[in-house]
Amino acid sequence: MNLLWVFAAVAPLALASLIAFAAHIDPLSGHWRTPDAKRHEDAAASASDI
Repeated sequence: MNLLWVFAAVAPLALASLIAFAAHIDPLSGHWRTPDAKRHEDAAASASDI
């Protein structure tokens, strides 16, 4: 029964950590997203419009 309480206490923290980590991964490439990735994507898109 004690292990159930430990699991109940740790599982939400582990799930929150997993979601926070997954938010930083680019789903198309599988690489880590950098904070300025949006600027690079905008520059690449405008360069391809030329």
